[in-house]
Amino acid sequence: MTDSRSSEYSLRIGRKGWREMPPMERNLRSTPENPGLPDLTNVFLDFGGTLVYSDPSAPDIFHRVLSARGHHIDRESIAQLLRTPESIVTLIRPFPSGREREFFRAVNARMIEHLGYESDDRMLDAIHDEFSERATWRPYPEAIRALRELRSAGYRLGVISNASHSLPETLRNVGLAPFFETITYSFDVGAEKPDVRIFRRAVAQANATEERSIHVGDSFEADYLGARRAGLHAVLLQRQGEPPTPCPLIRTLVALPELLRAGHSRP
Repeated sequence: MTDSRSSEYSLRIGRKGWREMPPMERNLRSTPENPGLPDLTNVFLDFGGTLVYSDPSAPDIFHRVLSARGHHIDRESIAQLLRTPESIVTLIRPFPSGREREFFRAVNARMIEHLGYESDDRMLDAIHDEFSERATWRPYPEAIRALRELRSAGYRLGVISNASHSLPETLRNVGLAPFFETITYSFDVGAEKPDVRIFRRAVAQANATEERSIHVGDSFEADYLGARRAGLHAVLLQRQGEPPTPCPLIRTLVALPELLRAGHSRP
């Protein structure tokens, strides 16, 4: 997977380093419809899968390349691997600009291995070309409306993303950059969600506090649990299905401003 088109995808083997989520504050133990949130100043959002989607998607690209080489695997199996905790790689140092292709090539090779196949240069080149030449980031239809409402309500907005150095340019290209005061991404920080370091860097860059910040994303493990472990409030954006365990969630971004207003209105 290449950096400019699929910045939310990376790969980690195993669950080493996972810790139990700290107890949720009382005001976040309530139901998603009645979260009872405190006064918040900053709203951080995930990028891929939350604000934008890739067209074609990462599972579609892997499925196309594998099928062209006679490997028959259903698309859902690929999508499932991309959603699991094992599909997260934690960077341990900032990653220099200009080496993104090298990084994603290694990640793609590991992805193919986990699907049960062996990769070669031609296959990895094909995957790279698909992402570079075919895939495009597109904002979800409701994204701009939700961001406008959040800004109008007085929230300061930021992005927290497992992404390469191309992320700021990508945000400009899709027309979302003007909404955000800070952009925090893994290649710059040297740590990927769910690592607490990337969340805490984002809070520091925004001159905010964890207690008055909330993070919204579409991954239960990376976005929701990661933010909670770092001390932020969190809401899961899950458009379909149910999370592994109950948590505050929304089905669409346009529900977020209303959720925050409802939370503030409660003692």
